[in-house]
Amino acid sequence: MLESKAYGAVAMALVLIGLNGCSAFVKDPDPQEYMSRVKVGMTRAEVEDSLGPPDGNWGPWHSLCTEYAFKKHGTDRWSVYYNNQNRVVYTEHAGCNVKRAKEVGLR
Repeated sequence: MLESKAYGAVAMALVLIGLNGCSAFVKDPDPQEYMSRVKVGMTRAEVEDSLGPPDGNWGPWHSLCTEYAFKKHGTDRWSVYYNNQNRVVYTEHAGCNVKRAKEVGLR
């Protein structure tokens, strides 16, 4: 009985070491590649199907702009601006901001 528990503990340790070793090979996603999927005119649902849920929302009722964060600790921010029909009107390599919303006609 004690011997089987020891084998189980050793096996678990080896699995954890193996999984930890694999994480060294996992790279951050390439933001340019991901964001190149987003096209003007896409619906918010299509964007979220392609990129997943956003990391942040901005605007009344969280409808005008969403942010996606890439790289370690989400330091590389990209924004997707939507019109009132939830269609993409603009994307940029920056966080959501009022100035850009005004420039693209959302405010």
